Amino acid sequence: MYQALYRKYRPKNFDDVVGQEVIIKTLTNAIKYDKVSHAYLFTGPRGTGKTSIAKIYAKILNCEHLDGLKPCEQCISCSQINNNQNIDVIEIDAASNNGVDEIREIRNKIGLVPSNSKYKIYIIDEVHMLTNQAFNALLKTLEEPPSHIIFIFATTEPHKIPRTILSRCQRFDFKKISTKQIVDRLKHITEIEKIKITEDALNEIAVLSDGGLRDSIGMLDQAVSYSGEEITLKDIHDINGTVDREEIQLLLKSVFEKNMVTILEKIEQYEEQGKNIVKITQEMIEELKNIILYRNVPNFFEESIEYYENVKDIVNNTQIYHYIHSLSELVGNMKNSSNNKILLEIELIKMVTEKQEEIPDSIQTPVKQTTEENKKNTTKEQEKVKEVVIESPKETKTSSAPKIDFSSTLSKESLEQLETLKKIRIHNSLVSVSQKNRNAFKEKLEDLKELLMNPDYSKLISLLFDGELKVISDKNMIFVYKTNLLAEAFNLELLELEKVFFEKFQEHYRLIAVDEEEWNTIKTEYNKNKNNYSYQEETIDVEKIFESNDGLEKKKNVIDELFENFIEYEDN
Repeated sequence: MYQALYRKYRPKNFDDVVGQEVIIKTLTNAIKYDKVSHAYLFTGPRGTGKTSIAKIYAKILNCEHLDGLKPCEQCISCSQINNNQNIDVIEIDAASNNGVDEIREIRNKIGLVPSNSKYKIYIIDEVHMLTNQAFNALLKTLEEPPSHIIFIFATTEPHKIPRTILSRCQRFDFKKISTKQIVDRLKHITEIEKIKITEDALNEIAVLSDGGLRDSIGMLDQAVSYSGEEITLKDIHDINGTVDREEIQLLLKSVFEKNMVTILEKIEQYEEQGKNIVKITQEMIEELKNIILYRNVPNFFEESIEYYENVKDIVNNTQIYHYIHSLSELVGNMKNSSNNKILLEIELIKMVTEKQEEIPDSIQTPVKQTTEENKKNTTKEQEKVKEVVIESPKETKTSSAPKIDFSSTLSKESLEQLETLKKIRIHNSLVSVSQKNRNAFKEKLEDLKELLMNPDYSKLISLLFDGELKVISDKNMIFVYKTNLLAEAFNLELLELEKVFFEKFQEHYRLIAVDEEEWNTIKTEYNKNKNNYSYQEETIDVEKIFESNDGLEKKKNVIDELFENFIEYEDN
């Protein structure tokens, strides 16, 4: 029976693993210096080696005749693991075994010593799918396991795992595998399998797999079945429903030149050819990003220079940022649509027909803010600041932002708790104000802008950068917004924003937002009583404030309404 290539070439030892050198070095040193932990968490995108490395690690730990740090592959333990028959290495799919009963069964069995191995190892894949009750049942076992028990958790969504579990694991973040590493691995496989494939087809597979080696090998396998004698670039586009780069460039040029007929003809052509409209939209975003890069770093590109030279004077940076933002949101909307062709046609028509002055300021702000802040930071770095003083309040314009009812999103009790939490966090943020720390963290915040093109995060990150970080004290921060509307929207998204901060910076930050009017009051009070600020214990459980499903759904509707009317929120 034919064996799929991704199974046939699954790594058998650490030497076969591609692109995770830091993780492998850490794990091998743990074995070498007898620092093996009782619980590990492997996180990262799919197809990057989480489960493979977990199985290899289990094999090394239980190998009877270890050759340095390589499993012998001959002993009973190694043979059984390779054939998925080792009863001391238990793989559990949490997507289908996510209940409290399954975890209780594990808890009842962990007291039993391994049958023929040194360790009994539980590998739980997609661990974020466990229910809250299952996590609670696992907690005590995870805290004080027997010496012969090791847990290895794998997940693509670590933010869904309770912090009580995270704090008891050694966490390893798997990175996406580079295009070059994927191409090299695919070349190795094609040479062994005697598969004929062109260089540009290999590169396209690596790009489309988006850092997932398993996906790229699966795509290669599919291309072998489709193409016949030799795999070409056209074959890869056919099986993935994509189009070549030149076609995407021509489509965008039609948008820039406002050529409506050509745009609609191309979309109709893609539909007839069975192309994947979502992937075409994503490729448009990628090409728009390349145009921005060429404008700022022209030496970065070695090809397609003529195209970028031709379009750079047709469209400006503000328009491109707006197009990226709009198309990123569109990709998110396409997930729940039955007719993506119509959605793309409507979006492109909007892009062609809207005037420059209609582009929301929220798209233009991040670039303008970044430039201004960089200038400020450069100047302030050159000055020797002996004492931190928060600037005195200045007159601000009254906002004409329309009112949206936020009170319907939370219960009266939750709103009161949120207001109390807000006061505590404002107070704690002012305990030890540091201008130097604020400037340094503002630079770190720039890293979050890469999420603007991710449809799962675009609204959240856009909301974040519409405000300005004014104060940071230890792990407490105050963000200031022009309108109370935006500040309230920020505070309703506290949990999600803090999860993003933790994922990106590996620190638990406590955030809060105020509008400019309230900020002026805070500054005045602080400058009068700056010596009277001392840390207050935060006793409110933030998660309980937002735990109502009904409230969360209403909150989502309010935030969506906010973004739908974003263009109206301007100061007069």
